[in-house]
Amino acid sequence: MARRLIGIAHPGVLVLLVALCLPALSCSSGPAGHTPVSVTLALVNGRIWTGDPRRPWVDALAVADGRVVAVGNSDAIELLAGDAEVIDVRQRLVLPGFIDTHTHLLDLGDPTRTVNLATVRSRRQFVTRLATAAADHPAGSWLVGREWDQRLWGDTLPHRDWIDRVTPDHPVWLLQRDQQMGLANSLALKRAGVATGTPGAQTAADGPEGPRLTGLLTGAARRQLEAVIPAPAPAARDGALDYALREAAVRGVTSVHHIGTWDDLDVFRRALADGRLTLRIYAAVPIGTWVRLDRAIGVRAFGGPDGRGDEWLRVGAVHVAFDGSLPARTAAFDAAYTDTSVETGQLSIDIDTVRALVIAADDAGMQIMARAVGDRANRAALDLYEQVVDRHGTRDRRFRVELAQHLSPIDVARFSTGRVLASALPFSTIHDGRWIDRQLGPERARTSFPFRALLDAGAIVTFGSGWMDRGSPIDGIYAAVTRRTLDGLHPQGWVPQQRLTVEEALRAYTTAAAYAGFHEQRTGALTVGRLADFVIVDRDLLAIPPNDIPTVRVVMTVVGGDIVFDRIRPTTS
Repeated sequence: MARRLIGIAHPGVLVLLVALCLPALSCSSGPAGHTPVSVTLALVNGRIWTGDPRRPWVDALAVADGRVVAVGNSDAIELLAGDAEVIDVRQRLVLPGFIDTHTHLLDLGDPTRTVNLATVRSRRQFVTRLATAAADHPAGSWLVGREWDQRLWGDTLPHRDWIDRVTPDHPVWLLQRDQQMGLANSLALKRAGVATGTPGAQTAADGPEGPRLTGLLTGAARRQLEAVIPAPAPAARDGALDYALREAAVRGVTSVHHIGTWDDLDVFRRALADGRLTLRIYAAVPIGTWVRLDRAIGVRAFGGPDGRGDEWLRVGAVHVAFDGSLPARTAAFDAAYTDTSVETGQLSIDIDTVRALVIAADDAGMQIMARAVGDRANRAALDLYEQVVDRHGTRDRRFRVELAQHLSPIDVARFSTGRVLASALPFSTIHDGRWIDRQLGPERARTSFPFRALLDAGAIVTFGSGWMDRGSPIDGIYAAVTRRTLDGLHPQGWVPQQRLTVEEALRAYTTAAAYAGFHEQRTGALTVGRLADFVIVDRDLLAIPPNDIPTVRVVMTVVGGDIVFDRIRPTTS
């Protein structure tokens, strides 16, 4: 029976009016008489997981003006497409674009300028990597590195003596994996004025002269040293963003929640003005600058009807770190680390100061992102949330605890009862899981990275990377579903009772992630009216054995209807 089909991609904005003799095209109804919109791209013959529980699967979709304008079967969509480009997906899996809800986009860095120590497994490799970098850079220039983790070589912390001999003409600053601690050589310490007695500067009694600086810095000492590192030129910062955009496209990431600074916003705004952005950015700034953010929103410095930006770059969130990290043993716990028996870690904030800032920022309508690792820090963040609600009442604030790595059982339930979002890093489960039993003991391990417990309690869990090169969303899905640690010692999963299903992990990167950024009406699902952000992968994540998930590859990434990464279509010379 002939049927008149009307598709509205965004109420009152984009209308597609089509008359077809086909029964299987899903479009929302709307008034007739609107100007037809030409389809620009269509996918057919696919397995499209929409993320919409009302209609989770379709095999085709159409795009116009950067939005999904129709979903349905391939015959209907192909006729609807007209002269538009039609891509035969050949039964590959199509997913909503991945949303990374916790990343430091610009810290990914240019690999030609940054010393990556992630693969270092010994002191010798550590020193050799620095010697090579020193030979490749002119004398006097800073060597900046990242990603070392002493647990990979027996848990012996590095010392400035390791690197002084091979870097006599270069100041050096090397951040640990979680960026809560770093190692400086003697020249860098001298330039920064860090001395014995500087808060956060670690010392050791190495000889008769008394305590000597080890070069390891945390807290105030770390900030003092980083303040003297020359800021990259704008062109270098722009280059770092361009590199990150390419890496995001390869990984199928179409949106990020960026934890950064005001200087980062300048980089993003230049890219937006130049038309270079190929993913959507929701940018958070330090909570101490909430007044500046409030004023910028008030004068509509970022544009948009609400002053918070557009569909490519949005603001409105502030972040604060409550503690450090597990590798640095600066994550705050109620009880001591089991491998030291004395250290418990400390909150890295003055709680009274932060309470005043959070209450004020919340009153101004800012979203709060409270980073917490240890159980004590997570409890402090949840306590603060309850104090905010007591002060300002219930509203749709979507208070977030970032990382939420190690929770006490009673605090797991508080995420649900308080409607607090947990923004977690799933890949860290299979990295850190190699050592958590030793560092914290089996009892606390049971609620470390407690994804299953949080979901079962009714909490909303979203997933991010921390740093995009620490694992793609596909790697994160594998980690959440299997929890098989990278050393291969937990083939059935480390703390397997906390494993998720593939669909639950997908939602943490899509529908739940969009909700976490107040973007659920625009992204996170492939339904009519939403932005056309999607990814095509070469194998069906929902059908293959979980252990095969790391073999899955992204073959196409589309953002706003534009193809930003492509391994499907033939290339022309």
